[in-house]
Amino acid sequence: MADWFFTSDLHGQGALYEQLLGMAATRRPRAVLIGGDLCPHDASGNGVASQRVFLEGFFTEFAHRLREAVPGSDLLLVMGNDDWAANLDCLERGSGTLWHLIHEREVTLDGTRVAGLSWVPITP
Repeated sequence: MADWFFTSDLHGQGALYEQLLGMAATRRPRAVLIGGDLCPHDASGNGVASQRVFLEGFFTEFAHRLREAVPGSDLLLVMGNDDWAANLDCLERGSGTLWHLIHEREVTLDGTRVAGLSWVPITP
């Protein structure tokens, strides 16, 4: 079985996304899974808007670059507790083309089923 990468909690940090891209280009995994906290943490009144800009800009460009660097690799993801659920529609738009949003659904890659849940328990 080919390598699969899993990471989480990148929190919109460009340097971490660049490291992931570099590692993927070198190792050429079959799949890259990001398990939440994709976006920069922003608890201000502009959090939803700033994360939307991140998802529609930087993150979408990252997905394009990953596809170019590792053709045939799939990007799977779920949102985390620091990602505003109001921006789920941004991820839905790219699902099936640039990535697979696996919250409450599954995808099958080379006979392996992968499912995700983006549930976070109530915390203080």
